[in-house]
Amino acid sequence: MKLIYLSQEAIDDIKMNFIKYKKHFADVNNDWFIEKFKKRDWMHESKVQCKDFILDMSDEYNVSDRKNVEIVYEALHDLSPALAADERLWAGMLFGQFWDYVKYRRKNEINFGNERDILNSFFFMRGTKRSCFMNCLSRLWWTGYLLYDEKKCEHYNAVDLICEAAYASNLILISSNNFISNKNLALGVFDCIQKRKNAGENIGRYHFVEANKYINCIGGISLLDAMAREEVCKLANRRLNQLYGVIDIGD
Repeated sequence: MKLIYLSQEAIDDIKMNFIKYKKHFADVNNDWFIEKFKKRDWMHESKVQCKDFILDMSDEYNVSDRKNVEIVYEALHDLSPALAADERLWAGMLFGQFWDYVKYRRKNEINFGNERDILNSFFFMRGTKRSCFMNCLSRLWWTGYLLYDEKKCEHYNAVDLICEAAYASNLILISSNNFISNKNLALGVFDCIQKRKNAGENIGRYHFVEANKYINCIGGISLLDAMAREEVCKLANRRLNQLYGVIDIGD
């Protein structure tokens, strides 16, 4: 299939004149939006093609999020980070092929009718970097991009870990780090947390908070990009040992 994108004019008009569109976000289908966009020539096929894919809409978000990270990243593996940071692409997909998904994943926010919550469901409202990890569709791709592990047979181990609980909030936490663009650093932190889990520790959000905070602090006095993944793992474990008790995670 060819991916759909929404013109910047359409995005700007909806953001500035939300009241005119508000009631139609509660529509069961996207017919009203599609008709309007086509009349104004606001919706177009992009040059990006991929295999057809269907997103999981299980009752439990932690189940569907995990499945959908893999589905989206496998289907759009060749998408460049520059395109994946384009609000127009994700907005077009959400108003187009994946209307049912955004209605499922952001059901409570959309039904509540709050302007900010609805706009956050479809658009980038918090700056490009942060919004890439907030938008309910784009964050699936960016999770795969950041945490897909080519060095392991189970490429999505880190995704399994982050999706066990509080996926959305943990992802926002990670996206705020200075080292977000470096996969080795991110995976080094996840290696540490996974090893502590394997050793029998109960993992909570505080593990992600403290490990990432510490690596960010290290980045203020050291050149993080020069660090190996294994070194980051050891540094994160040093901090977690100080806070939650010593666990030997090996080399």
